[in-house]
Amino acid sequence: MAILYGTQSNGETLPVLVDQFGNLLAKGIEGPPGTPGTPGTPGAQGPPGKDGTDGGSFPLPPDPYEGALLGWLNNELAWIGTPPVPVPPGLFGPISGWDPMGRLTIEGDIPSQIKQGVYVYQCNEDGSIYVDGWNNTKVFSNYASADPDTGGSTPVLQNAFDGSGDNSLCSFSNTFQLDQLNIQAVSKVSMRFSSGAGGAFLINGAQAGTFGQTLNTNTLDLSFSGRITSIEINCPSDVGLRYLSVDDVLLVDGGEYPTAPNLNFRVQSVQNQELIGAPHRTDNFSIGKYLRVPQQNVARWLYDENLSKVITSMGIDFSRLNGN
Repeated sequence: MAILYGTQSNGETLPVLVDQFGNLLAKGIEGPPGTPGTPGTPGAQGPPGKDGTDGGSFPLPPDPYEGALLGWLNNELAWIGTPPVPVPPGLFGPISGWDPMGRLTIEGDIPSQIKQGVYVYQCNEDGSIYVDGWNNTKVFSNYASADPDTGGSTPVLQNAFDGSGDNSLCSFSNTFQLDQLNIQAVSKVSMRFSSGAGGAFLINGAQAGTFGQTLNTNTLDLSFSGRITSIEINCPSDVGLRYLSVDDVLLVDGGEYPTAPNLNFRVQSVQNQELIGAPHRTDNFSIGKYLRVPQQNVARWLYDENLSKVITSMGIDFSRLNGN
């Protein structure tokens, strides 16, 4: 039997390992990488699927949307996930931040017509005006009626539904009636009023409470359980109705262009995703709600802007004219 030795660079010898065929099992120094090889020939096409279609291609489901995932639903390919809520024309947002000092942060693009002097209104995703603590699902004053006050003046029904609290009142005598409410699961009804004589408060045609003689502003709270269809106030003399609320939510006139002083914001400047300006109420804007500009608001702003360009082109100092 022979033993094969190898000599290292320092002159020391070591036995060399071989396999059963006498081949050296020594690992040499790794050389530089070789050049890439030529591509191989394409493999054979796989068998068709169970439905007979080519396994290498298939139609995708229609109408993909932003953020959708391709998945398997009801035994077929489908886009899965929650589709984004489309924002109706004329709206932008949603609101992602609010600073009461006068800063609204918006998620998404701010329309180009939103500039200095434009008013924006907070609204729901469908465009209806929204203020926390208001029920403005309809124009309530359209469903109200009242007798003239003792001086013969016609009651201003909108004053009872303008959301201004004690700042305005609807004066009437004898009877005030509000119908077609259809408010479900009510637990409390409140009336804010000033009166020179006592009276009665009716819900759904049945007396629910009374109020005594007073010249001061008072609030009458009545417990109630169930659905409300009508509210009625009876009194022998003048009553100044300031507002009605159901479960601490004010009944406020809604509609496309409400007469109520809705939660709006006068824009002073636009900075990236922020509107800088001044709100006209102390209510807070709500994260997740949207903003809109009434068309007449934008039209007026465009008219003023174009008018200023015409005046400026005539050589008139528009800033001084505007100051007058």
